[in-house]
Amino acid sequence: MSKLTVEQLAEFFLYCKEVNALVANQRSLDSDRIVKLVTANDLTGVKLIGGDASFRKALSAASTKANDLYPGLSGPTLLLNLPKLLSAIVKLFTPLFPPEVRAKLKFASGPLKKVGDLTEIAPGGKGREKFLDSLDELIYSSK
Repeated sequence: MSKLTVEQLAEFFLYCKEVNALVANQRSLDSDRIVKLVTANDLTGVKLIGGDASFRKALSAASTKANDLYPGLSGPTLLLNLPKLLSAIVKLFTPLFPPEVRAKLKFASGPLKKVGDLTEIAPGGKGREKFLDSLDELIYSSK
Protein backbone atom coordinates (compact mmCIF):
# COMPACT_ATOMS: atom_id res chain seq x y z
CA MET A 1 0.00 0.00 0.00
CA SER A 2 2.97 2.31 0.34
CA LYS A 3 3.14 2.74 -3.45
CA LEU A 4 -0.55 3.42 -4.09
CA THR A 5 -3.10 5.82 -2.76
CA VAL A 6 -6.44 4.59 -1.46
CA GLU A 7 -8.08 6.19 -4.51
CA GLN A 8 -5.74 4.43 -6.95
CA LEU A 9 -6.40 1.03 -5.40
CA ALA A 10 -10.16 1.69 -5.31
CA GLU A 11 -10.01 2.56 -9.03
CA PHE A 12 -8.13 -0.69 -9.71
CA PHE A 13 -10.81 -2.64 -7.86
CA LEU A 14 -13.46 -0.87 -9.97
CA TYR A 15 -11.54 -1.74 -13.13
CA CYS A 16 -11.58 -5.40 -12.05
CA LYS A 17 -15.31 -5.15 -11.42
CA GLU A 18 -15.81 -3.73 -14.94
CA VAL A 19 -13.87 -6.60 -16.49
CA ASN A 20 -15.90 -9.08 -14.43
CA ALA A 21 -19.13 -7.33 -15.48
CA LEU A 22 -18.20 -7.66 -19.16
CA VAL A 23 -17.41 -11.35 -18.73
CA ALA A 24 -20.61 -11.96 -16.72
CA ASN A 25 -22.71 -10.16 -19.34
CA GLN A 26 -21.19 -12.21 -22.15
CA ARG A 27 -21.67 -15.46 -20.24
CA SER A 28 -25.27 -14.47 -19.53
CA LEU A 29 -25.85 -13.98 -23.25
CA ASP A 30 -24.05 -17.21 -24.17
CA SER A 31 -25.84 -19.36 -21.59
CA ASP A 32 -29.25 -17.63 -21.63
CA ARG A 33 -29.00 -17.54 -17.83
CA ILE A 34 -28.26 -14.54 -15.64
CA VAL A 35 -24.72 -14.70 -14.32
CA LYS A 36 -23.90 -12.99 -11.03
CA LEU A 37 -20.56 -12.45 -9.36
CA VAL A 38 -19.44 -13.93 -6.08
CA THR A 39 -17.02 -11.73 -4.15
CA ALA A 40 -14.62 -13.56 -1.85
CA ASN A 41 -12.46 -11.55 0.52
CA ASP A 42 -9.84 -13.60 2.35
CA LEU A 43 -9.01 -11.67 5.51
CA THR A 44 -6.09 -13.85 6.60
CA GLY A 45 -3.50 -11.65 8.26
CA VAL A 46 -5.66 -8.53 8.43
CA LYS A 47 -4.97 -6.56 11.60
CA LEU A 48 -7.95 -4.79 13.08
CA ILE A 49 -5.92 -2.79 15.56
CA GLY A 50 -2.67 -1.07 14.67
CA GLY A 51 -2.57 -2.17 11.04
CA ASP A 52 -2.75 0.06 7.98
CA ALA A 53 -6.42 0.59 7.14
CA SER A 54 -5.71 1.79 3.57
CA PHE A 55 -6.56 -1.54 1.92
CA ARG A 56 -9.85 -1.81 3.81
CA LYS A 57 -10.71 1.81 2.93
CA ALA A 58 -10.00 1.19 -0.77
CA LEU A 59 -12.08 -2.00 -0.75
CA SER A 60 -14.97 -0.22 0.97
CA ALA A 61 -14.83 2.78 -1.40
CA ALA A 62 -14.78 0.53 -4.46
CA SER A 63 -17.64 -1.58 -3.12
CA THR A 64 -19.80 1.50 -2.52
CA LYS A 65 -19.19 2.79 -6.07
CA ALA A 66 -19.63 -0.66 -7.62
CA ASN A 67 -23.06 -1.07 -6.05
CA ASP A 68 -24.18 2.10 -7.86
CA LEU A 69 -22.43 1.31 -11.15
CA TYR A 70 -23.34 -2.39 -11.37
CA PRO A 71 -26.71 -2.92 -9.67
CA GLY A 72 -27.88 -6.50 -9.75
CA LEU A 73 -24.49 -7.91 -10.76
CA SER A 74 -23.34 -8.94 -7.31
CA GLY A 75 -24.17 -12.27 -5.84
CA PRO A 76 -23.13 -13.15 -2.31
CA THR A 77 -20.09 -11.64 -0.63
CA LEU A 78 -17.91 -14.12 1.23
CA LEU A 79 -15.78 -12.86 4.10
CA LEU A 80 -13.30 -15.64 4.75
CA ASN A 81 -10.82 -16.30 7.54
CA LEU A 82 -11.78 -13.41 9.75
CA PRO A 83 -9.45 -12.47 12.61
CA LYS A 84 -10.58 -14.14 15.87
CA LEU A 85 -11.90 -10.96 17.48
CA LEU A 86 -13.90 -9.99 14.41
CA SER A 87 -15.20 -13.54 14.07
CA ALA A 88 -16.54 -13.43 17.63
CA ILE A 89 -18.21 -10.06 17.00
CA VAL A 90 -19.77 -11.34 13.76
CA LYS A 91 -21.24 -14.37 15.55
CA LEU A 92 -22.88 -12.05 18.07
CA PHE A 93 -24.31 -9.55 15.60
CA THR A 94 -25.15 -11.58 12.48
CA PRO A 95 -28.53 -12.69 13.88
CA LEU A 96 -29.45 -9.01 14.16
CA PHE A 97 -28.86 -8.35 10.44
CA PRO A 98 -31.96 -8.11 8.24
CA PRO A 99 -32.63 -11.37 6.35
CA GLU A 100 -31.71 -9.83 2.98
CA VAL A 101 -28.29 -8.82 4.36
CA ARG A 102 -27.73 -12.26 5.89
CA ALA A 103 -28.55 -13.80 2.51
CA LYS A 104 -25.85 -11.73 0.76
CA LEU A 105 -23.09 -11.95 3.38
CA LYS A 106 -21.45 -15.22 4.31
CA PHE A 107 -18.76 -15.55 6.97
CA ALA A 108 -16.59 -18.64 7.06
CA SER A 109 -13.24 -20.09 7.86
CA GLY A 110 -11.84 -21.31 4.55
CA PRO A 111 -12.14 -22.26 1.70
CA LEU A 112 -8.93 -20.32 1.04
CA LYS A 113 -7.46 -21.01 4.48
CA LYS A 114 -4.96 -23.62 3.34
CA VAL A 115 -4.32 -22.31 -0.19
CA GLY A 116 -0.71 -21.17 -0.37
CA ASP A 117 -0.68 -20.31 -4.08
CA LEU A 118 -3.67 -19.32 -6.20
CA THR A 119 -2.49 -21.58 -9.01
CA GLU A 120 -3.70 -24.45 -6.79
CA ILE A 121 -7.31 -23.36 -7.41
CA ALA A 122 -6.93 -22.03 -10.95
CA PRO A 123 -8.28 -24.17 -13.80
CA GLY A 124 -6.21 -27.35 -13.84
CA GLY A 125 -4.99 -26.81 -10.27
CA LYS A 126 -4.90 -29.79 -7.93
CA GLY A 127 -7.12 -28.11 -5.32
CA ARG A 128 -9.67 -26.56 -7.67
CA GLU A 129 -12.45 -29.14 -7.32
CA LYS A 130 -12.30 -29.11 -3.51
CA PHE A 131 -12.23 -25.30 -3.55
CA LEU A 132 -15.29 -25.06 -5.82
CA ASP A 133 -17.15 -27.65 -3.72
CA SER A 134 -16.39 -25.56 -0.61
CA LEU A 135 -17.70 -22.43 -2.33
CA ASP A 136 -20.88 -24.19 -3.43
CA GLU A 137 -21.52 -25.42 0.10
CA LEU A 138 -20.90 -21.97 1.55
CA ILE A 139 -22.96 -20.07 -1.02
CA TYR A 140 -25.93 -22.41 -1.28
CA SER A 141 -26.20 -23.73 2.27
CA SER A 142 -29.13 -22.42 4.27
CA LYS A 143 -26.98 -21.69 7.34
